[in-house]
Amino acid sequence: MALGLELKLRMGQQLVMTPQLQMAIKLLQMSSLELADYLQEELDKNPLLEREEDRPDEDVVSMGELLDNERALEAGRADEVSMEPMETALSSELPVDASWSDIYGDSSGSYSASHTSENTPGTEAPPLENTLVRSETLSDYLLWQLGISALHERERMIGTAIIDAIDDNGYLTADLQTVADITRSSLEDVEDALILVQSFEPAGIGARSLAECLLLQLKNRKQAQHPYTTLLEHLEDLARRDFRKLKRLLKVTDDELLDAVELIQSLNPKPGLAFGSDQANYISPDVYVRKLDGQWVVEINTEAMPKLRVNREYDHALNGRLSPQDKRFLVENTRSAQWLIKSLEQRSSTIYRVAESIVRFQKNFLDYGREHLKPLILKDVADDIGVHESTASRVTSNKYIHTPRGIFELKFFFSSSLVSQSGENHSSEAVKFKIQKLVDSESVNRPYSDEKLAKLLKDQGIIVARRTVAKYRDILSIPSSSRRKQLGTGADS
Repeated sequence: MALGLELKLRMGQQLVMTPQLQMAIKLLQMSSLELADYLQEELDKNPLLEREEDRPDEDVVSMGELLDNERALEAGRADEVSMEPMETALSSELPVDASWSDIYGDSSGSYSASHTSENTPGTEAPPLENTLVRSETLSDYLLWQLGISALHERERMIGTAIIDAIDDNGYLTADLQTVADITRSSLEDVEDALILVQSFEPAGIGARSLAECLLLQLKNRKQAQHPYTTLLEHLEDLARRDFRKLKRLLKVTDDELLDAVELIQSLNPKPGLAFGSDQANYISPDVYVRKLDGQWVVEINTEAMPKLRVNREYDHALNGRLSPQDKRFLVENTRSAQWLIKSLEQRSSTIYRVAESIVRFQKNFLDYGREHLKPLILKDVADDIGVHESTASRVTSNKYIHTPRGIFELKFFFSSSLVSQSGENHSSEAVKFKIQKLVDSESVNRPYSDEKLAKLLKDQGIIVARRTVAKYRDILSIPSSSRRKQLGTGADS
């Protein structure tokens, strides 16, 4: 039997991520505090990288001394690599299939130094007490993930109803048929939406039982297999520590049983408790927005973005004779510094463009307040500025904007929508604000029940279920009507 060889030519596209591009993505998703720590590490590691304000000329370390230090570090390592001339090395770039525009979009002409807050009249840093922000709630985090998912409006509505029915521990407290009745959807659609919500972080969220919660975490770890899944079917025996019975049921050795038990015990039985703590967090805004000549203007906070440059002292060393090791040291560290500086510039540009887009969409919020917050999803902003949704997602996480109405995380401005009787969309944040206003205006002796609040919202054209009102009231830390009445009576007495 003869064997034949066949040669085929196949064309395809593949994304190649260079280390420089990976660094750009990493910087983009960092908070200002994380970025400051990272840059300090780079400054300590790369002697050719420096802050512009930290370099009086008389304090510059000579290049000869710098190279002597490097030789000491390289002692004992033979390196006879021939290096190309400095100018050629720095001007050449590795070919890549993933460019800056794949990550940041085309930012030409969209950002300049004039968009910073440095020396800008009328721009003041917020007082310290204004930089105190509350911790993100579980509901906030889940709604955020729902908002960045590519969904139809009905799917988003069902997902919102499911999230509203998830308690602080992370468990679904309503049966699926109830959710189907509330949303006027089929049971199959609700089940599909639940699968989506259960894919969100933290792993194990939206479960209806402890076993399901742990199973979801095993799936997230890609360890949903025997004997771990089988052990979940016998949690009561595990709670009683009946290891002899478990060993017989699972048909495993002592070591295999011990491994399975340790894995299950490492899972989180209440994944939702990581959210909603009372811990105080102080933040530094990444951007400012203020009104200038009747227009809202976005400005980058330069204090959160230190100015770096490459130490040019090495130019003097080019006139002398350098060893291959010295040349490599200069080339690698200069190239690294240049890429870092370019990445920082692109990061500032992208944050500015995303913030500017959000301001355009949320102009009514800035003019009239939270009640006029517009429903917004990541795709809207991504399409507006010509970047990928993942880029917009990285920018809006852990980035803050200082406005006349307070400091907000950029992703605060993204929220699901509730449809009014007239077909108009209302942001869930705007609905929460309306609930707060209704409670603030109620009679102390006759506070509104959740059902009454839902009716009052309906009178304003907003259809929302009583359960949703209760969920939003909990998020706003508003006690129940009976508790508010007790508090009111106590205050009167």
